[in-house]
Amino acid sequence: MDALHSRSATDLIAIGGVKDEKWSRQEAAQILAARGGRGCKVKEVQIERDMGSDTGSARLVAEDRSGKPMRDTFTVMRQKGTWHLVVFTHQPTELGKEPASTDKAGS
Repeated sequence: MDALHSRSATDLIAIGGVKDEKWSRQEAAQILAARGGRGCKVKEVQIERDMGSDTGSARLVAEDRSGKPMRDTFTVMRQKGTWHLVVFTHQPTELGKEPASTDKAGS
């Protein structure tokens, strides 16, 4: 929430566990424009490892400045012992790797 409140791309990149590169700065700017600076206060966080030992869900309950409740769920992943929010969706594919296909398998 601090990264969103302060509209800090650097902090958002750090909690997102992605490299500080041109693509991540661009996506951070989009996330901050959509969700940043609302002054929300976190009231409750529940984290469940419902997708394995290194992946789970973080359910967040917060209030905005006017007291209006806000709820959201984020995927969290542990990388090298550190938990990160999965907020970056446009991470480029590493060289030599191909993205997963959503096409139906051929017979």
